[in-house]
Amino acid sequence: MEDQRFVNILESINKANIIIDVRSPSEFSHSHIPNALNLPVFNDDEYKKIGILYKQNPIEANFFGASIACRNIANMLETNRDILNHKNKILLYCARGGNRSLSLYSVLVALKFRVERLENGYKAYRNIVLNHLNNKIERSFLTLCGNTGCGKSELIQKAQSWSIDLEMLCNHFGSSFGFIAKEGTKTLSVKMFQNMLFYNLVSKEGILLIENESKKLGDIIIPKSLYEAYQNSKKILITCDLEYRIQRILKLYQNIKESDFYITMEKISPYMKKEIKNEIITAFKNDDKHRVAELLLVKYYDIKYKKSRYDFTVNSNDINKAYDEILEIRDNIKITTKSQQTIVKNKNPKN
Repeated sequence: MEDQRFVNILESINKANIIIDVRSPSEFSHSHIPNALNLPVFNDDEYKKIGILYKQNPIEANFFGASIACRNIANMLETNRDILNHKNKILLYCARGGNRSLSLYSVLVALKFRVERLENGYKAYRNIVLNHLNNKIERSFLTLCGNTGCGKSELIQKAQSWSIDLEMLCNHFGSSFGFIAKEGTKTLSVKMFQNMLFYNLVSKEGILLIENESKKLGDIIIPKSLYEAYQNSKKILITCDLEYRIQRILKLYQNIKESDFYITMEKISPYMKKEIKNEIITAFKNDDKHRVAELLLVKYYDIKYKKSRYDFTVNSNDINKAYDEILEIRDNIKITTKSQQTIVKNKNPKN
């Protein structure tokens, strides 16, 4: 039954040209179905007032809510004709499939729109996301491992159509200074991270490229099912000459704030010799960022890096060449897997 609900909800989402989240802006901002648009039936203040009134007088709250909803929906119809039209297949949802989505749904049905409500709303979608991530993930991965600065993130981005970019989803590069490189970009909530991860897993076919991240990335904890899946998959060790690594680090952290640098150095100082720490700080004071990057890579990151087993090795001095080699590895795995499936099928013919 749960599997069928999963299928039904995914079918509704996939069939829709437009997905509309009618919850309040703050609810939407915290987390929503990927690619949904927010056309709130109540704004944050209205939603709060109705909630307070409902506890005191449910009937009065319903009247008050209905009058506000009518005004907001009328305005919505006037200002969103490019979205709310007869060409689009529209999917609506609110928190639990209640009155907010029903109010807009009723109007659009009366106008002969092609519209559907998501059964049990966003809550049903979240249940499916959590159920999927809490169970074993039956996907094949190619996992990139290697020292900091080897270009793993660049390779993941080049493979955007068939990769899962955990650093982008977590808004944090997998290093001690990772939060600085992503500073200024919006951090996803845990729920939104889970939604985006689920979206990537169900929308992308075939082998997925992913980086060998630790269990915790910034404030986000990687689901155990995913962590185990990419740890147990084929791994590619990405190697790179030191100078190329230094240049990548310099590009990434060229605008580092002095305060952020010193705070992070204090955090990582227990993991390096005192004289190394002092040498890094002296180089930073002298504006010798090349030396800072070199020392951090060789004397901190490389020592701290936990080596793991790997199945292939690719050098990333030339990032485009490296990506072509990864594509070749992926295609060879596909051919091998298909051949193995054919052998198994021939060994077990149908009667």
